[in-house]
Amino acid sequence: DDEDNDFSDYLDDDDDRNDESFIDHIYALRDIIPLKRRDAIAQNASCIYRWGKAGISFVGKSAWVLTTTMLLLVLPLVLEIEKEQALIAYEKEAQMQQQGVQQMLTPNIYGQSQPGQPQQSQPSQLQQQKGIVPHGF
Repeated sequence: DDEDNDFSDYLDDDDDRNDESFIDHIYALRDIIPLKRRDAIAQNASCIYRWGKAGISFVGKSAWVLTTTMLLLVLPLVLEIEKEQALIAYEKEAQMQQQGVQQMLTPNIYGQSQPGQPQQSQPSQLQQQKGIVPHGF
């Protein structure tokens, strides 16, 4: 009987503990931790909260400044650089097309015209004596 009675006391104590909530446990710590120590913990927690809030505020404001600066200053610069690169590519393409047309109009090394090119008359005796003269001179 004594053993049953001890066992039931143990179960009753266990049931009492289950009825307490987490908040009750935290509130019970108030009686365990001295007032000075609780004040120090509260001040440290408050300080950490303030520093965290200030840090997050600073990061947010910095992100806003950087994003705005990027949109106002850097984006137009990038667009202008891309436009310049497109213009350079267009000029190179036009130059290559012009060189291709010039190659089609000049005779090959054998003095014969290339296919698709109109026939040119043979150089006169005077032109042969002068040597090679560039086109237009």
